[in-house]
Formats: sequence, C-alpha cells, structure tokens
Amino acid sequence: MSDRGEAIAIILARAGSKGLPGKNTAMVADKPCVEWTIEAAKASARVGAVVVSSDDLEVNACAHELGCTLVQRPPELAHDTATIDDAARHSYEQIGSPDGPIVILYANVPVRPAGLIDQAVELLVESGCDSVQSYAQVGKHHPWWTVRVGEDGQVRPWEGEVLYHGCYRRQDLSAAMVPDGGVIALTGDALMRRVGAPDGPHGFLGNDRRGVVTAEGAVVDIDSRVDLLVADAVLRGREEFTTEHTEGEDRGREEQRRAEEEKREKRWEGKDAELTHAVIGCAMGVHRELGPGLLESVYELCLMDELRRAGLRVRSQAACDIAYKGRTVASGLRMDLVVEDRLVLEIKAVESLQRVHFAQLMSYLKLSGKRLGLLMNFNEHTLKAGIKRIVL
Repeated sequence: MSDRGEAIAIILARAGSKGLPGKNTAMVADKPCVEWTIEAAKASARVGAVVVSSDDLEVNACAHELGCTLVQRPPELAHDTATIDDAARHSYEQIGSPDGPIVILYANVPVRPAGLIDQAVELLVESGCDSVQSYAQVGKHHPWWTVRVGEDGQVRPWEGEVLYHGCYRRQDLSAAMVPDGGVIALTGDALMRRVGAPDGPHGFLGNDRRGVVTAEGAVVDIDSRVDLLVADAVLRGREEFTTEHTEGEDRGREEQRRAEEEKREKRWEGKDAELTHAVIGCAMGVHRELGPGLLESVYELCLMDELRRAGLRVRSQAACDIAYKGRTVASGLRMDLVVEDRLVLEIKAVESLQRVHFAQLMSYLKLSGKRLGLLMNFNEHTLKAGIKRIVL
C-alpha cells in the first residue's frame, strides 16, 4: 500500500475450470486472458498495488513478468467448491492485511469498461458503504420470462399462474440486474466478516451494498468457448478502432507496442500454452496416483501412458544427436520424453533440482532445435513445486 491509501487489487486465477479448462491463460486478442485484467488494474488511478492469487504456473509467470505481487493459492483453496472470498481473504492476510479499499477482480474477465474499477472504488469511499459490485441488465433473460418445461414439453410459468407475467415486449420489462463479474470493491472489515453481515455465500459483501451499472456487453466473463470468441472479437475491435485514430500521431509508440506484442506472442504462443497445461495435468495425475519416492523410469513410463491416453503423440528416450563441424555425431544423449514433437520433458526423482538439471534440459532444447521444455521432479511432496518451464 502507498501512503495515500490506494486500493489493493486482488486478481483471482484458479487453474482448474470444468467449463473451459485453461481459460485464465487462453489467448484473447493475442494476450493471455489474465493479462487483460492485470493491465486494467494497473491502469486504474485508484489502485496502488496488484496481487495475483493463483495455483497456475502460467498465470504466475505472466504476473511476475508484469510486476505483480504473487500469492501461491494453496490446494484447499483451489478446488471446485472453494469460495472466492476464502481465496481473497487468504491473499489479503498474506500481504499483511493493509488498510484501505480492496478490489477483487476475476482473471477470466478480459473485457471491462475503462474507468470501471475507479468508479467502484470512488463510490465505496464516498458513500462509506461495505461493498460495491458491478451489475448489468439481464435483458431478454429477465426473470419474468423464465419458465419450466415439463417432461411432456408443456411450458409453465416459473412462478405464479401467468406465463411471462403477461409481458410480451422486452422494452416493457422492469429493470433487473445481475452481477457481471467486472469488479468488486469492498472494505477490509467486510471481507474479513467483521461488520456483522448475515451468513451466506455473499456475506463478505457486508450489510450496506451498492452497485454500479454497466452497459449491455460492456463486461465479458469467459466461462465457455463462445464467451472466449466474443471477448476476442470485442478486444480486436477496440484495437482496430484505436489504431485507426492514432495512426500517424505517434509511430514510435505504435512500433514499441507491436514489438511488445510480438515478444508476448513468442512467449505465450497459444498452442504451446495449451500443450503445457495438458502435459502438466497428466503429470499431476501420475503424481497423485504414485506419490514421491519411486525411480525416474517408473514415472517416465506411467507419464508416457497417461499422455497417450490424453491423445498426445509421445516419443520416449528420443535420440539427441550433435551437429559438429558439418557432421552429425551420434552422442548417445537421450531426451526422456518428447510430446507432439514440440515439448521436451526431463523427468527427475531427486531430493531437489540443481543447476546442472536446468543446464541439461537447456542443452537438449538447443541440440534438438526445440524451444519449449519442462523439468519435472516427481520426488516433491506436491508436484507443482518441482515443475520448471524453460522457453528458448
């Protein structure tokens, strides 16, 4: 926190997702999804620091690159039934429970209006309320138009006896809002349940709850493949509009922006990110089944089987020859596993990873012409602590 009492932004980015696996690092308009939220938080005039809470290696790498404070999400707060307020409280306590407003942001919301975060924080401070949340009009999904469809196909009102509440035109519907995921601003007392709010799934929002209303489609919360496509189209449209109106005004800045995008694209190439997630998921499955303490060869065989079950092409003990003075020399070097001819896996079962292990994988990547590698130490109590990613 700064001396001015600026807000702390806590970005929540759980690795698991049943609706759309890997959504927080999915490429949206040429950036990992989480990067859009980090940039929105950093652009806010009322945010003094950005904290990212995640159990996702790719998210943490992106957050580190962008200068965020990282909080490792523990497994008990990273499963399907873990609540957002528990994860936010954990992060808040890990950074020392600072005074001032707190902003909770979701990593899977790449589209939100400029100024939305500042608007929520300002209302929180000026009103003295417990929390401010962004809401969007439900439009054609209005509760009055909710029905029940029986097994016989018959349509009945959700409540009452009159279908559609007797309202047949969208413009005649009364205003109804739904949380859109754009922003939550709240006090530390509300988050920590110190304001005497009733128990319940949203008790952390306190007693005095306020809202800011966003325009239709101004916030896109990615939970499905369709949401991902919509967000990508919206953000690309914004970028085209901005480019058209700044062309010729600042070519130096535009060239710098493009260079930065190319750098990010090389590091976060969509296919590589998806493949990395898939391989790490398979490895974690093997580790959960076998645990630490076995031979490297056992983990290699089981991981190869798991990867093939996942539909991935795998080569085991792939030869790694050396080009020397125009000749190919059979070096006898072998790469443990090569997945989809792009990702080199080096399997270890040691007390701790050493510098020589990193050097070994780097050599394999250079000799084989690959750019992506994973070093995995299965002897760790939790496999995540023993996974290191190398990109050339």
